[in-house]
Amino acid sequence: MLTRRALLQLAAAAVPGLLVGCGAGFDPDAVPESITRFPRTPMSGDVTSTRAVLTFHVADDTPVVLRVWTGEEVVLDSAIEPNGDGFHKVMVDDLVPGTEYHYAVFSGKPRRFEERSLIGRFRTWPSEDTREPVSIALLACVGQGTILPDYYYPEGMPVPTTEPIQWEVFTHAREHDLDAIVHLGDQAYLDYVWELQDGTVEAYLNAWGAFHGGGYRDVYPLAPLYATWDDHEATDNSDFDPWDTTPEIDAKVANAQEAWYRVMPIDAMTPSEAPVWRSFRFGGTVELVLLDCRYELQEDHLMSTAQLDFLLDRIESSPCRFVCVATPRPFANITSDPALAADNQDRWEAYTADRGRVTALLDALDARHVVFVAGDLHMNYLGRVSLEGDAPSQDAWEVCVTSGNVNPLAGGLSREQFELVDTRPHLPILTFDPDAGTIHVAFYARDGSLTFERTLDDV
Repeated sequence: MLTRRALLQLAAAAVPGLLVGCGAGFDPDAVPESITRFPRTPMSGDVTSTRAVLTFHVADDTPVVLRVWTGEEVVLDSAIEPNGDGFHKVMVDDLVPGTEYHYAVFSGKPRRFEERSLIGRFRTWPSEDTREPVSIALLACVGQGTILPDYYYPEGMPVPTTEPIQWEVFTHAREHDLDAIVHLGDQAYLDYVWELQDGTVEAYLNAWGAFHGGGYRDVYPLAPLYATWDDHEATDNSDFDPWDTTPEIDAKVANAQEAWYRVMPIDAMTPSEAPVWRSFRFGGTVELVLLDCRYELQEDHLMSTAQLDFLLDRIESSPCRFVCVATPRPFANITSDPALAADNQDRWEAYTADRGRVTALLDALDARHVVFVAGDLHMNYLGRVSLEGDAPSQDAWEVCVTSGNVNPLAGGLSREQFELVDTRPHLPILTFDPDAGTIHVAFYARDGSLTFERTLDDV
């Protein structure tokens, strides 16, 4: 019967440059960090109980070593060769459930490393029969707390982006013990790559450096990332309708998506290999269901039939105590303000057939354990998905987040429907407690202070 170490050693024999050894005497902090060679944060993501995806960038495209270790031993040294642009993705298997791992990229040889990247951490999820609290941070629509986003401005514009973009709201994230980070879209604002740089893969990859080399360095090393996308990872949704495109638009969309898959720690190399919509079970506590509400859009449907069937199946079949639906577009009906009601094309509310299938299932199952988390609206709120009614489909909770961009229409939200409404940049953290049967919701402001908290005990 093969042990985990034996399996890793077999993998090392099969993959040149893969080394496994003990961690005695290994002190990663003794190796100086090089922002020049490793300007972007390495990221872990799509972590399961036995698998993790790691992405990183080597600016000078030189040979490096990806190291993964625990507090007791080095479990992986993978030699990474130059590939032409320095962007790498590595899938790591045979990990131990419920174990904390650290990772970094090093130049030089093992035992004589010369420089390193940022050091990241992730914890593999426990086995499915384990029920323990899980804390998830929410991100969306990153910015400075203004109406206009932090666009990436290429060369040739009046004020090109020459330095990585920073955001104060993430600088205090390290004060929290996070199990996962969920990004709900608009992780970067790349509209001018689409407009002025022909939307090439190379231009998108370069532009991502302004974001991943900036404020995300404060938060992404803290926990694994589970990301979906919205429109600005390509361009503003007003530039085209996904159901009515031209070959030029299709090519730009494909390029933006290819670049996103290159830089994101999603467990696939290309969009054709696996869709953005997927799910993860964190032991028996919570199943996270990530949706794509942008690029399967049809004129009368928010997503493909396959994706909607997938969502319904996860709600009905999940063995977890909670189901957290991460939907870039809010599920809540927001009809209390005329301007907001008129601007509902970016929400489930505009797609009555799709939303009706979900609400019918929630009511049929009496599924009060389902919570929605959303972005896109440039506001923070905690509230019910409907203003009136006490059926599960009306009474479910939704948390919306903005990590920076401000919607002046937020003041029109009903305080009867929403307990919290705030447009300032926040870092919301949801803690799912399966034994207590509660979800604790806390919103932290850009200075790290707690501005709102509520324990949901009717879920």
